[in-house]
Amino acid sequence: MSSSGIDIAQVALTAFDTSISRYWREEDRRWRGEDRAWRAEDLEYRQEERSWREKEKLMRETEQRWRLEDIDQRHVENARYLWARFVEKNRRDVEEKSEQLKAISNLAALFAGFAVVTLTQFQFDNTGVHILWIAFYGVLTAIAVGLMTIAMVACTLILGSILKNGKMYVNEEAEEKFMFECHDFVVSYTHGDRPPFPKRTFEKFWENRCEDDWKRAFQFFTWGILSFLISLIPIGWIKFSYSYLTAGLFMGIVMISIIIWLVFSDHC
Repeated sequence: MSSSGIDIAQVALTAFDTSISRYWREEDRRWRGEDRAWRAEDLEYRQEERSWREKEKLMRETEQRWRLEDIDQRHVENARYLWARFVEKNRRDVEEKSEQLKAISNLAALFAGFAVVTLTQFQFDNTGVHILWIAFYGVLTAIAVGLMTIAMVACTLILGSILKNGKMYVNEEAEEKFMFECHDFVVSYTHGDRPPFPKRTFEKFWENRCEDDWKRAFQFFTWGILSFLISLIPIGWIKFSYSYLTAGLFMGIVMISIIIWLVFSDHC
């Protein structure tokens, strides 16, 4: 009886141990399956993370390349700004010199026309006038017309020269050369360097080729004005020879004008 009970208990314990062992094995198998699934998910996550890092690296390289291109573009824009300033300065210089030349040329032509009209329209009685006054008037009128004509022609020729050559310093070839100079400046820049500036400019062309001619033309113009004013003295004496008071007052006003002109021309 006791032996049979022990066997039954042993069988029951064996069956319970077998069921517990089977349950543990199933649980272990399920845990291992979950562990494999987790590892697969972890590998997938690591692969996605690696792919994301590759994309991030590519994005950073793209951003760095974009920044370098942006810096290059800013350098180009700065060079274009410097070139635009130079073009504007060149345009202002050409316009300024053109206006000066046009003004002197027009005034010279106007005074020469006055002198010629006075010569052709001036009428007097040569019986009461000394021949020296007439000769004095004719010489001064010829000098005034000659000086004014030379000044007018010189200013016109200089004007044509600057209008022809003024655009030469802002053409496409000059712009291309200046852009390359700006690029070299950026590449080899050191602290304290100044931005490049075109070596061939209208300002240098004016100083080397036109300044002396302009000064001579202006000098002829000032001498022509002086000759024109002096020619009024014999005109007053010849025209008002019948009235010494009128002739004296006329010549006195002309002399004052000559003195004012001489003082003014010394400051020009």
